[in-house]
This record gives sequence, structure tokens and C-alpha cells, in this order.
Amino acid sequence: MRRLIQFTSLALFTNACELQALEVSGNAALNLAAHTAGAEPDLSEQGGQLVVKFTEDRDAFSLVGEGRARWNHAYANDYSEAARDDYEWSADWRELYIAKDVNQWNISLGMQQVVWGKADNLRVLDQVNPLDYRDFVLPDLNDYRKPLWMAKGEGYVGDWSVQTFYIPWFEPNDQATPGSEYEFIAIDPELLQSFTLLPEKKPAHTVDNGEAGVQIARSFSGLDINFSIFHTWDDNPVYRQQYAIDASGEFIAELQPEYHRQLHLGVAAAYSLANGFVLRTEWLVIPDSVYMLNVADINGGLIEETTVNALLGLDYSWRDWLFSMQANDRYIDNWTNEFASAEHQPLVTFSATGQSFSGRLESRIAIARFTDESNDQLLQIRTSWRPDDYWAYTLGADYFSGPAQGTFGQFAHKDRVWIKVQRYF
Repeated sequence: MRRLIQFTSLALFTNACELQALEVSGNAALNLAAHTAGAEPDLSEQGGQLVVKFTEDRDAFSLVGEGRARWNHAYANDYSEAARDDYEWSADWRELYIAKDVNQWNISLGMQQVVWGKADNLRVLDQVNPLDYRDFVLPDLNDYRKPLWMAKGEGYVGDWSVQTFYIPWFEPNDQATPGSEYEFIAIDPELLQSFTLLPEKKPAHTVDNGEAGVQIARSFSGLDINFSIFHTWDDNPVYRQQYAIDASGEFIAELQPEYHRQLHLGVAAAYSLANGFVLRTEWLVIPDSVYMLNVADINGGLIEETTVNALLGLDYSWRDWLFSMQANDRYIDNWTNEFASAEHQPLVTFSATGQSFSGRLESRIAIARFTDESNDQLLQIRTSWRPDDYWAYTLGADYFSGPAQGTFGQFAHKDRVWIKVQRYF
């Protein structure tokens, strides 16, 4: 119903403005994905999507929008009822906002995405918009980042570019619906045998619960550098332990999912080296991260500590190919073995993306691997052929490996191959 209201409101707004120079583009796609490791059902995807983009430039303002409708018939029978309701048919806005230039500043209001940092499909500074994990992390990051209602301003102060925004209410990450293809194991199943899981406790939609951020950036002779500060909420809940005795004298143990305020302090830099190399780094400091403990205490099994997330990357351009290598890790201050989270989460990635035949053929291979004892790994391969400006044919494969409780390994039985046919307009 919410999505229907959004689409209807856009139609009414369009008619009210009597848009005359509306530029429309987009694409329609058919998708098919099949498991290769014996998982049921045989087909995890049999559907498609319709994407419509539009812009309207007027003297007073500009209107920008992108809507997406998706369907997946695989959810008609073989998954949970909740997953079928959420994913068989769905629609969302990728962006919908109005913008106006005011005194050398561009001011925009509406549903928008803010992308900080230049990591290759990893999030260090890119924490402004939450994510929709219905397809886990398999699509391009831009395709599962959730837009947020916000007011944003972009301009210059001296030689520094400035971007600032205010988000009036908090939206968390959307975890995959229980009983869906990529339902994620967020809590140890053995823990749920001892605790009752309560409904989430989300921040109220009030002004003081909003989020705000500022980023400043500048270039110096081949060095790009930026600094950012973001007053936000953790996009993922932590689970507070609650104990009580009911009226019958029975002992009650409960887990209360709740969200906590965070302050993000970030810095990123990229330096162009000789012969096509670019060195990149991103650092994020969160002085008030909240973590779960494996033991009970007077604070509900929660503790607040400083967290540092760092990334080092090296890019190399050769002809029509871009090779990217990244190393990412997390450090938790004052960590002990009572923490439910590991002190470190070392991850390395490698990708190669290139074009041939005058850009008609594009290929990409990407590997992400945790280098701790788990050796969790995700391998993705895809190649796309565009014989003209209207059609694209893409063939891809996703392979998981690792332990059953691992980030990637829990989906090791869901390796897949897939094909997509797109028609652009």
C-alpha cells in the first residue's frame, strides 16, 4: 500500500506541474537463475524488472526520479508466505527529489542516495544509506542501497567541495525475510533455545532522532582527500538481554533487538601513482559502537567501545581493464573473549573489470575472502554483450564457500548460474 501511495503521489504531482519536457529512459529485464549445488527449488529466480528514469528541468527547479518494479515467480510456491508477500511482486523508488541552485549551492529535497568513499563494493565510509539484503550482497551495491528522505546541499567553500545533509528519520537495513532465498543467520540458533526473541525496538520518527552529516573534499596535485562526520544510528540492531520472573514464578529470558546512536568520523584519500596505478585508503572511527557479550551483566549483555574500520586499496588501469585489490579489517578497542563479535574481521578482495569490441562486451570477475580461520569466500563472474544500444545479454555465476556459520559459507549450497536479457529505451 505504501508503494502504491508513492506511485500515485508521483502521478498526481506530475499532472499538477503539467510537465512538458519530461525526459524518460529506462530498461525492462527478464531474469533466470538456477542452483547448481542441489538446493531447492531448482530455480531461485524466474522473473524480471522494469526501471523507469525521468528528469524535468524547469526555471524554478529540477525533478529527478527513478522507479523500479520487480517480480520473481520463484517465490510463488517454494518459500515462506512472508517471503512470497515481500518478494514475488515489489516496487520501490531508487530516487525521487526536486533540486534547485541557490547562491552557488545545489539544494535537493526528497528520496536520495549519498555515496561516500570509493571502495569497490565494500562499505567503509559508505554508511549513509541502509541496504536491502533480499539478494544478499550479490548485486552491485548501487542496486541494493536504500534511498532515504533527506534535505541535501552541495557547494564550495574556498577550494573545498562541501556536501551536507539532514535525514529526518532513521531507517535500518532490511534483512532478508525469514524463509526467503538469502535469510541470514544473525543470531546463534543455540542462543534462541534459551531466549525468547522480542520485536525490534526502533527509534521514533521524531526530529531529534534524525541523522545529519557533512563531508569536505579537495584535490592536491594527484591527491584526492576528504573528511566526513556523520551523526547517525547503527543500521543493525544489537540484542539486549532481559531477565524477569513472571506471575507464576517462571524465569523469563528475553532478547530485545534495539538500535543505538553512533558518531562516524571518516577520512579517505586516493593518490595517482605512475603507470596507471592509484593507491586508495579509507578510515572510519566510531567511538561509541555497541556490542553484545556472551555473558550476562547489569547492562543487559551490551558494551560500548571504540571501533576502527580501515581499508587499503590499489587500482591498476591497463588498456580497457581496471584491476582492483583491497584489504579491509576492523579493530575493537578493549576487546576480550567475552565479546560476541570477533576483534578483527580481515577481508581481502580482488576484481578485474574490462571491455572489448568497442565497449560491446564487458566482463567482470570478483573474489571476496575472509582471511581468518573461516576462509569464507564469494566468487562472482559475469559477462555482458550489447550488440546495439537497445539490447544487453548477461551471463553470470555466484559461488560460495566456507563454514556453515560463515558470512558466505552459510549459502554454500546455493551456488547459482544466471542469465539476464535487457531492453533499453
